[in-house]
Amino acid sequence: MSAEKILKDYASGRRDFASLNLVNANLFNSDLIGVNLTKADLRRANLVLAYLNKVTFNNANLSGAKLGGATLNQAIMMNANLAEADLHGAMLQRVNLFGANLSLANLMDANLTEADLRSVNLRGANLRCAILSAALIREERGYPPTTMSGANLRKADLRGANLTGADLSGVDLSGANLSEATLAKVNLQGANLSGAIAINSILTEANLSSVNFTEANFKGANFNRADLKNANLHLTNLFGANLAKANISMATLSGASLIQAVMTGCDLSRSLLDHANLSQATLVDAYLVRANLDGADLSDAVLTRAELSGASTIGTIFNGATMPDGKTHS
Repeated sequence: MSAEKILKDYASGRRDFASLNLVNANLFNSDLIGVNLTKADLRRANLVLAYLNKVTFNNANLSGAKLGGATLNQAIMMNANLAEADLHGAMLQRVNLFGANLSLANLMDANLTEADLRSVNLRGANLRCAILSAALIREERGYPPTTMSGANLRKADLRGANLTGADLSGVDLSGANLSEATLAKVNLQGANLSGAIAINSILTEANLSSVNFTEANFKGANFNRADLKNANLHLTNLFGANLAKANISMATLSGASLIQAVMTGCDLSRSLLDHANLSQATLVDAYLVRANLDGADLSDAVLTRAELSGASTIGTIFNGATMPDGKTHS
């Protein structure tokens, strides 16, 4: 069906356009609100600036389609193929993309507030500066987890998003806002979170090995039982963070702020904590074997039963700290 025909039929009241062949169709700036395009073939179609609110695209093929600036709020796009589609600046608020393929898609500056992104393939997608606040990205039992491996989420807004169990390995989240987000059991191995803001975020049992957290703000974040082995936390703000039983071995925490952090039972062996601020931190049963604490501030910290054998403490401040033997350092 031609673009002219579909627009004419729409104007006359038709809304069901399921399974149509619209390859390369030019629907620029078209008004198709509420239509049914289930299983339609829209490969390489031009839908730039189109009004597609509440359109049903289930199992539709939109690979390579141009949707820049289009309005797709509350659209239903379950299992749709949007590989390499251009959605730059598109409005996708409360859209249902469950099971969709958005690999290599361009979602730069797109608004995905409250979008359902469960089981979505976002490998290599460009989500730079995209808004994903309160988006649903958690792993759903019986379905593959959402994967964003290799995606660009630089400066993206993920405040309050639920990414439980998602695959974010190698993702660029530098400068992103993840405050209040839930990232429990996510795979962020090798990701870049430098300069990210993730106040009060939840990263329990997450794979954070070799992640770059340089100068990020994770104040009040929960890293309980997370794997931070070889992570770079240089100058990271971890004020009041919960790192209980986390693996932080061989990590770099030079100059990091760990004031009032809870680090009970965590593994900090061979980690670099030089010039870090650990004042009032709780390090009960912490494992600090061969850690570098040179110039660190552990004023009023609690180190009861902590293991410090082989640790370097040149210039370390222990004023008022409770030492491993239970005695207070004067």
